[in-house]
Amino acid sequence: MMENTNRRNFYRRRNTPTYTFMAWAAFVLACGFEFVGIYTLEQPLSVQGYYAVTGVLLIITSFLLQKVARDNDEDNFLKEFNPSYRKRNTSAFTFLSWAGFVLAILAEYIGLYTLEEPFYVKGYYAIGGAFLIVACLVLQKTIRDNEEDQLHLKEIADESAAV
Repeated sequence: MMENTNRRNFYRRRNTPTYTFMAWAAFVLACGFEFVGIYTLEQPLSVQGYYAVTGVLLIITSFLLQKVARDNDEDNFLKEFNPSYRKRNTSAFTFLSWAGFVLAILAEYIGLYTLEEPFYVKGYYAIGGAFLIVACLVLQKTIRDNEEDQLHLKEIADESAAV
């Protein structure tokens, strides 16, 4: 009984509501910076569409890569304690997530390299893309931590109710 009490009293959430809000705000700002820049770009619609698609591709592949990397890290940790533990991601899926992320960055780089705009405009898009990647990684981690915290708190509540 003492162990359950200690576990309940010393459990600490990983993310505060303020941190969660800031992660969402950074993601919304990054999307805003990227897509406002695309909207104001004085290029044909096909060029604007290319940058919009690469922006969305960066978002998707960043979320996917963060998920796969974290799953693989947790799986390696769990495999130390249980050698028969089955990994959640295959090697092929891990490779595809990395390849997709690299291709998304490459597509962004090619687009910036061929863009016929001043260097400061290219720099704006490069920083916007980097901000978008980082915001996606932070947001995915925050969402997953919050979900795991909710599950953990539910387990603690169930244990307390059983005692």
